Amino acid sequence: MRRSLPLALASLLTLGASTLARAEDGESTYEGGNSGTAPNYAKGKPVSITHSSGNLSVRCMDTEQMSARLQYVITGTNQSAMETAGKGVGLAVYGDANGGRVSTRAPGKSTGVSAVDVTLTVSIPRSVMTLTVTETGPGWVQVQDCDGTVKVSAGAGGAFASGALKGATVTATGGDVKVVVNNDSVLTATSSVSSPAGNATLLLGTAQGGKLTAKGSEVSVSQTVMGTNTGTLVSGDMGIAGPTITVSAKSRAEVGVNQ
Repeated sequence: MRRSLPLALASLLTLGASTLARAEDGESTYEGGNSGTAPNYAKGKPVSITHSSGNLSVRCMDTEQMSARLQYVITGTNQSAMETAGKGVGLAVYGDANGGRVSTRAPGKSTGVSAVDVTLTVSIPRSVMTLTVTETGPGWVQVQDCDGTVKVSAGAGGAFASGALKGATVTATGGDVKVVVNNDSVLTATSSVSSPAGNATLLLGTAQGGKLTAKGSEVSVSQTVMGTNTGTLVSGDMGIAGPTITVSAKSRAEVGVNQ
């Protein structure tokens, strides 16, 4: 059974909105937004973010508290149904000494509603931490300047992650996937970059070593790898010892150095 958060610790916000006409196709849009903060989130503790529809942007930055901002656009022809859908959009932001959590709620399409698009932006105090991001809708995920371990599962729009990463597990059901490790950082945990429907790119720090496997319809690896080296598979050791790193793609798989 899923446990709900105590009302004193987290709130699911119902968002206000306004209507904009779209005469060219007979539809209109019902738009709104809101924000929330987690003032009790302890810097450096794990953060989990779950977004159910639309694009998601996460940035780790020099800030004092975790915060989130949600914007939505409901498109349709039935004003009452669109207002009901807008009232069904929600945002929860929570944090304490053990970690933080951000989640959204979005209704499905109904009669008179042709689309529900929800965009989420999250800011997190920069620190070494574990960040888990799950995007279950059609949008893309972008995680920037985060340190530590990042786990991203994105929708059809692809995914991007960057920072002083120690471990990265990043995938998307559609679109391209790219991970950029800071030039002076190295992965120390088992990591994978996967794009089952597009291209996958991993740019590593200059001192990275380990066991690398890169596979796709086309493979490009700039590092020297002792092992198998073909046009569709590169697998073996990259110089000094390090973790197991896998890059896989339906199309092009590329591994290079972040200069």
